[in-house]
Amino acid sequence: MAAGETAGLLTALWRDEPQARELVRIDPVQLVPEPSDLLLMPDGLWTVSDKVPMIFKLDPPSNDGKGWRVRRWNPAGMPEKTDLEAMAILPSGEVLIASETNGAIFVLSPFPERVCAAWMTGVDSRCFIGPDNCGIEAMAVIPGGRIFVSKERETRGAWLFDLPQSPCTAHTLTGRTYLKLPDAIGADISGATYDAASGHLLLIARSRQKVLEFEVPAATPGDTSPRPLRLLGEFSFAQTERALGYPAGLFYNQVEGIAVDANRVLHLMVDNNRQLSSRFGDRRAALIRFFPVQGGAPGAEPPASH
Repeated sequence: MAAGETAGLLTALWRDEPQARELVRIDPVQLVPEPSDLLLMPDGLWTVSDKVPMIFKLDPPSNDGKGWRVRRWNPAGMPEKTDLEAMAILPSGEVLIASETNGAIFVLSPFPERVCAAWMTGVDSRCFIGPDNCGIEAMAVIPGGRIFVSKERETRGAWLFDLPQSPCTAHTLTGRTYLKLPDAIGADISGATYDAASGHLLLIARSRQKVLEFEVPAATPGDTSPRPLRLLGEFSFAQTERALGYPAGLFYNQVEGIAVDANRVLHLMVDNNRQLSSRFGDRRAALIRFFPVQGGAPGAEPPASH
C-alpha cells in the first residue's frame, strides 16, 4: 500500500500495545459461556453464546474488579439446540442472530424477547472432519438492502444476499453473490461489522489475529456474478490477545466479536473456549478495547481498568 494511502482508515487508529493503558483495556466478562460476536446498540453492547441459545447484555465494569457483568434473555421461539454465532441490526430495528448449525438467521422482534421469523441462507455448516461446526460465523447489514454472511472455515467463504422486505416473515434469502476473498484473511473468518461512519466492512481474520478493513462492493441489482473484496487496511491484535494468557496455538486464537463505537473505539470479544486465563486467574472470557491514538471523538478517554 502506497505511503499515505491509509490516511483516515479505521485500522490506522489503533496500536497493539497491551502495556499501554491509555490505548488498550482488557476486562474479564462474567457468566457468558463462550461468547461469540458483539452488537453495538443505543443502550450498549450485546453478545450471544455459542453454547446456549441465549442473548446477553454487557454492563460496564464497576470498581470491584469483577469485570463486565451481564444480563441474559432466552427468547421465545429460539430452538433449544442451536449454535448462535453472529448478530446484526436492520435499519427498521429488528435484530438478526445467525445459527452456525443450519444456515438459519433468526429475526428478533421485539428484541430480545421473541423470534418472529427465520431466514434460510443455504450456507453449509459441514466440516471436512468432525461435527457440523463450519457454518455461519460472521454477518453484517450493509448499504443497498444487502446482508454480508460468512462461513467460518473448511473452506471459508463469504456472500452477499438481498434483504427481505418483510423481516418478520419466513424467507429463503435470494440474490446470493459470491465474494472473492484475499489471501490476507487466512484460514478462517470469525466476525464482521459494518462501520457506517467510514462506509467500510471490518472482518476478523481469527487465525491471523487481525482486523481487516474492506471496501464495500457497490450494489448491482440483478447481477449476482462473483466480485472481489478490496482490502484497504489491517490491524494486528496478536500481542494483546496473547497477553490474556489463554493456551497458545491456532485453536485458541478466539476473537469472535467486533464493534466500533462513535468515538472510534474498537471492541473485540474473546471466546475463551472455557480455557484458563493466567491474566485473570480463572476461566472468564474477555472484552478488549482499543482506543484511538489520535482523532478520537470527545469523551473517548478510556475508563478505569481492572
